[in-house]
Amino acid sequence: MDILTFVEMVQRPSPNLPQAALLLAKELAYPQLEIPHYLRQLDDLADRAAKRVRLNDSTAVRAELLSEFLFKEEQFQGNTAVYDDPRNSYLNDVLERRLGIPITLSLLYLAIAERLQLPAFGVGLPGHFIVGVAVQGDTLFFDPFHGGGRLSAADCARLVELTVGYTGAFQDDWLTAVSPQDILARMLNNLRIIFTQRHQWPEAIGVVERMRQIQPDNSHHLRELGVMYYQVGQMRQAANYLDAYLHKEPNASDAQTIRQGIADALNKWASQN
Repeated sequence: MDILTFVEMVQRPSPNLPQAALLLAKELAYPQLEIPHYLRQLDDLADRAAKRVRLNDSTAVRAELLSEFLFKEEQFQGNTAVYDDPRNSYLNDVLERRLGIPITLSLLYLAIAERLQLPAFGVGLPGHFIVGVAVQGDTLFFDPFHGGGRLSAADCARLVELTVGYTGAFQDDWLTAVSPQDILARMLNNLRIIFTQRHQWPEAIGVVERMRQIQPDNSHHLRELGVMYYQVGQMRQAANYLDAYLHKEPNASDAQTIRQGIADALNKWASQN
């Protein structure tokens, strides 16, 4: 199998989502990872699911049966004990450990649904990722992190309140489909938060560099990379990224602080050389 790089995959109009997720894992954490091995695991899951999720059943019944198969029979579940374990964000680990977070468990559902020709899509609620399935002009929602149960619109509103504390009016566009690139960016952002909180700067740099590949126009990534390279003592790279940030955001509220940071970084770089 001819495997692309992550950036090559995400630049496609319709990237293969599970393959892109495995490329992320390979490039960020598991350089020896055999991507075809895990794609075959997904194929095997789909083959076994197909024995229960029969084509002659309605879409609604098939969607329910798939959720039951993955999150009851196969026992994929949310890692409530160690939610911020980076392994929860790597699809190979999710397949091996049967543990994940909302977005990776949803990705698993989407990967199997696609193989079974189910019209499923990702739904990026604030603070919690779920799955939608289009059913005759309506949509069914499932929560892979909490056992794969069905959700009403009111349930979705409660989830948002519980996860981010939002108590205002629910926004209907929160329930619309998100793109594969948006799913991958959200996965990466979860890892960015984890590694930044742990001061694991080399890992955080790898994550944000790939966020830039998905969102090249997001100037905030340049600022973050500048700060992260400063943290690991690579002053020239820090200065270059911070300078690129100011070129995109010359009137940013933190522009003066960044200019001072560039001067400090260049002075330290000069003293090292």
